[in-house]
Amino acid sequence: MASLRTKLERLESLREEFGAAAAREKLQLLTALEHKSLGRAAEVGRLHETLCFSRAWPDNPKLLATVNRMLKNFSDRADLNRFAGALEDSGIDGTDIRFRFYRVTALWLAQRCGDSLHIDWEQFEARERLSRTLESLVHFSERGALQQYVCDAAEWIDRMRSDDETDAAFLVHLFAARGATEAVLDGVYDELDIPFYLSASATTPTRTQEYVRPKATQYQRRGIERHAVDLRKAAHRPILIEKVNRKQATRWVDLAKSAMVARSRDLDAFAYASADDVMQVHCEHGIQIVLIGMLPEKRYMLECEYGYLMLRNGVVVGYGTGTGLFASCQIAFNLFPTFRGAETTELYASVLATFHRLFDADTFSVDSYQIGADNEEAIDSGAWWFYARMGFRPRDREATKLANAELRKARKKGYRSSKNTLRRLANYPLYFSLARKRQDVLPMVCTDTISLGVLDYVSQRFGSQREQGTRQCSQELAKALGIGSISGWTADERLMWHRLSPVIAAVADIRKWPKADRDALTDVIRAKGKVHEKDYVKLFDAHPRLRRAVAAFAAANE
Repeated sequence: MASLRTKLERLESLREEFGAAAAREKLQLLTALEHKSLGRAAEVGRLHETLCFSRAWPDNPKLLATVNRMLKNFSDRADLNRFAGALEDSGIDGTDIRFRFYRVTALWLAQRCGDSLHIDWEQFEARERLSRTLESLVHFSERGALQQYVCDAAEWIDRMRSDDETDAAFLVHLFAARGATEAVLDGVYDELDIPFYLSASATTPTRTQEYVRPKATQYQRRGIERHAVDLRKAAHRPILIEKVNRKQATRWVDLAKSAMVARSRDLDAFAYASADDVMQVHCEHGIQIVLIGMLPEKRYMLECEYGYLMLRNGVVVGYGTGTGLFASCQIAFNLFPTFRGAETTELYASVLATFHRLFDADTFSVDSYQIGADNEEAIDSGAWWFYARMGFRPRDREATKLANAELRKARKKGYRSSKNTLRRLANYPLYFSLARKRQDVLPMVCTDTISLGVLDYVSQRFGSQREQGTRQCSQELAKALGIGSISGWTADERLMWHRLSPVIAAVADIRKWPKADRDALTDVIRAKGKVHEKDYVKLFDAHPRLRRAVAAFAAANE
């Protein structure tokens, strides 16, 4: 065991060493470890992460073939089976996952691997509430039984499910079968906070099998460079954003959802992904970015968000979101722990260049959570410094003073910011601009304040008669824009018309706008409901009068 542990430690020490000699030694160590059992659960996990890293940064074809074989057969390892319980929630093939999945994610899992999805009753704190909820989900003719007979939720579900359904599969399908609106179902479901248990199976999402064989592999012949990246130059790299066919798009969406499940996470942009709005970007250094848009009914009121996966040599190394409007983009960037420290700035530069092209954005921002607000992991990793070294700065006056002081102190060799200082800095978003500095950018234009302003407007005009208010705003908007009927529009375009009608009414009196601006507004509204939401962003940003009105309304409702 000690010898195997020593070999593993040596393999880990070679992680970022490349060249012929390093590749030969790595191959020898992998061969020695492939069919031998390690003595601790942590060691099995460390071997797995080393293999994942070597798949993303491979030395040569022979070593990559060995890594792929070891990962393909990882669940058959004797030590993995011995320590599977201790490795629960690791996302390693052959281990179980416990998590409180979104309703749509749980439904996706029920359809994909329903036999492996179960309710974790021991962790379920709202069993009595579920019993009452079941009464509203079953047929009218069944409600009397649930009201009169004393059984808890687990007993009722076991009685009602079919023989080929697990308790979890039955429940999530029951939620999907009712006629209530998605928002109501999600609200009821979220209050229940259902804990799930996903047992290991051939169809269960795992990190081990997250691999899309690339057309061409970028082999690492020399050490990984950690040079600073000039974001101004990187933003203007030639970027080709390609649409993909529906079959490939579905695969990318499934991969994105699997990547979240395997890490016990959920992300709106992936949970509510639209397979009709998927694009891929091929970058330098073997990096690929997959952009995934959201279903129209789940899109935000004004801004546009795309989720993205980052891959290197076909390995998923991270994910995030890009939220765009006002020729600006707020980027959330998450690199998985296994791959941190290797080409991190290069990966970020590729993401920024992608969203610069996608949204025609000239200003980029990082929200407070990403740099440590209520996020101790970001504090521990020094996330603020990651962005500061690339040129991101706060705009708040007090935060600017504090940031400048830290930048001066950092010139002294060995200086490290205290955690308390990093927590103070994390309270303020960071910005990076390719053009002149301006105020009408995300998140300085806060869409939540716009929503609050719309709430006040609708309340003052219509009170509790909100549905009637929407119809009236829609009629007034149609008259102002000279639109006789929207019956020829798609269902998603009509949805956006009704959603945005109260917003437009609250923001500006468009009857006073020139006809060209009113016609352009019609195009903006329709684009919000079209297949590719990125087109809406460009139309919105190309409408100066609309941009100014929305920004002014947000400021007035601060």
